[in-house]
Amino acid sequence: MRIAKTTDKRRIRGERSKQAIVKAAISCIARRGLHDATLERVAQKAKVSKALVAFHFKSKTGMLGAVLDHQETIFEKGWDAILAGNSISTSGTLLELLDYDVRFSVEYRDFISVWHAYWGEPEGNSLYRNLSQPRDERYEKDVRRLLSNLTKEGKYNDINITAVERGINAMVFGIWRDSHLANGPNDYSNGMQAIYAYLQKVFPLHYKPKVFRKKKSR
Repeated sequence: MRIAKTTDKRRIRGERSKQAIVKAAISCIARRGLHDATLERVAQKAKVSKALVAFHFKSKTGMLGAVLDHQETIFEKGWDAILAGNSISTSGTLLELLDYDVRFSVEYRDFISVWHAYWGEPEGNSLYRNLSQPRDERYEKDVRRLLSNLTKEGKYNDINITAVERGINAMVFGIWRDSHLANGPNDYSNGMQAIYAYLQKVFPLHYKPKVFRKKKSR
């Protein structure tokens, strides 16, 4: 029994140190990019030894993969919670998902900067395609399903579901880019107002005039 408790304590300590390193890596990448987020710098930021970083992740590539998984897992949990929630309508669920997308850019600015680093630097691009793109494709599929259901519910004619989804996706990524480049907190209200105006044009029976208030960043 004592051996089991000792093992559990070590496992918990190990997991805590691993999470601390991942958070330190996120901070380093957001401020210095992938190239300069070395094991040494991350270890210094996390206040641990380089040997401990290497023990947990084996290599810089392993650490970068863990960062991606950490961020994607947090985003995915929020997304899935909305899909599993109590929204009584398709239009409400879609709006909640898009609201979540925009709020994420306000509340997790470092995450947005980290993703931009992966998209823009060769050593991160292939990692992102392998580890994160399948999740992106799943989110896009979720949105297309909701758009298809809305089209059927409202008996809208001549709506290209794929084109509408790509338009929404482009708007969200534009908002995320603005968050990455902004000197201060991203403007949630302007971002949501733009997306909502688009939804109103495509699905006028489902989306009536609405005003969005600002959200505070973390």
